[in-house]
Amino acid sequence: MYGIGFWLYRHAQLHPRRIALVTPDATYTYRDLNREANQVAHALAGLGLKEGDRMGILAMNYPQFLTLLFGAGKLGLTVVNLNYRLTAPELAYQIQDSNARIAFVGSEQAGLVPQLQEQTKLEKIFMLEGKPPSNCGTYAELVSNQRDDEPAEPLPWDRALLIVYTSGTTGKPKGAVLTHANQFWNAMNDIIPLRLTADDTVLTILPLVHVGGIGLFTLPTLLLGGRVVMPRKYDPDEALRLIEKNKVTVVMGVPAVWQMMIASPLFRTADLSSVRAFYNGGDRCPLEIVRAFRDRGLTFGGGYGLTETSPTAFMMEPEDFEKGTARLGFIGKAAFFNEARLVSDGKQVAPGEVGEIWLRGGNVFSGYLNRPEANAEVFVDGWFRTGDLASQDGDGLTYVVGRQKEMYKSGGLNVYPAEVEAVLGQHPAVREVCVIGVPDPKWNEVGRAIVAFKPSLEATADELIAWCDGKLARYKTPKTVVAVDALPRNTLGKVVRAEIKAKYGSV
Repeated sequence: MYGIGFWLYRHAQLHPRRIALVTPDATYTYRDLNREANQVAHALAGLGLKEGDRMGILAMNYPQFLTLLFGAGKLGLTVVNLNYRLTAPELAYQIQDSNARIAFVGSEQAGLVPQLQEQTKLEKIFMLEGKPPSNCGTYAELVSNQRDDEPAEPLPWDRALLIVYTSGTTGKPKGAVLTHANQFWNAMNDIIPLRLTADDTVLTILPLVHVGGIGLFTLPTLLLGGRVVMPRKYDPDEALRLIEKNKVTVVMGVPAVWQMMIASPLFRTADLSSVRAFYNGGDRCPLEIVRAFRDRGLTFGGGYGLTETSPTAFMMEPEDFEKGTARLGFIGKAAFFNEARLVSDGKQVAPGEVGEIWLRGGNVFSGYLNRPEANAEVFVDGWFRTGDLASQDGDGLTYVVGRQKEMYKSGGLNVYPAEVEAVLGQHPAVREVCVIGVPDPKWNEVGRAIVAFKPSLEATADELIAWCDGKLARYKTPKTVVAVDALPRNTLGKVVRAEIKAKYGSV
């Protein structure tokens, strides 16, 4: 089997005039996209890059992100996704750790370039648009006048395609190495349950610097010959207008995306009838979000995955949307080409019991770059240990209850923060909440709720603790409450628990 460069090449042969990509500034047919990817490949080869070399991309959702990805894929180069929310020292660490030779940078990140030039061994930095800083080139100059024929024979799919760094909740971030084959099996895991076809139009609003932006559902759509609509960054009003204008059929998002979309005045008036699936991932989705979509007559489902699984590991099929989203933490069932087990104390748990999610399949990454000890920790007899805890009902529908590292023991009893957060999140004044365990001389650990309130609303600690009476066992009820303006979140809108724990986790 061949890598992703072959996907584009074949669609350019079979369907050259079919629309592949729609962006704010341009529309690309499959022939256009393949030609520019070929020009990129020739340009990269002209720089002396060869199979196995690495290059970084630090940018929002530019169309050039995809032409660079496909162009690199045609040569067997590996793309290092660089998160534009990071600081220069954090980016420099990833560039050095991955041994990236060159980098492509969006205009929004131009201010970081001098520091990256100083703190890394990058041979060259190219700007995707705008006036380049000193000693930088431009994408346009690099690609212009390059040949547009296929640069090489199609490469086998076992080659590395991406290095995506994990969030680094403990210690330094680790680079997950994902192959072309991983992305093929990820695409199959998306296509089968969602019944994706070449007639689908998918809206990409998650950042491509995350594996979710690439794998959900950009590359699966391009594998099928469908159409991708991709704004540079997420704006809820723009997203709703794009859905209406382009008759989008599938929209992938995370809870923060949905919350902003629901809050938009256009959510009530836009014609969203073309969408057959709004789909959640990235984090546990509050049930009020599901209700908001259902109240508008819109279908809403969800799945689960990680950077290390490319990312799709669990998916919910349309017939399970209603039942499967009735409980917090819904993720559906193990994806078609992905095996899953829920394990506790080395044994698979019974339905209703909590266990760690273990995964095995072609979508699972080959390991962390330069981290043999970390790889030994997460792989057991070919199974990848995710660190996430979940339970299943009698029908096999699965519900995430939290991370092993989030769980704490109070008086020797397990407390899963997600369960407590679900109860506190129903309080009329609570906008968002994160529960952590803090030291306690009597019970070893007790809960502390970090709460952000809705505008013009608030509640006392006693009121919030009393709210849990009759809804939670006493040992699960937080003993203290800290009010904050907002919870810290990463680029995908996930709460950064490590930051909360570091700031509020002491006595």
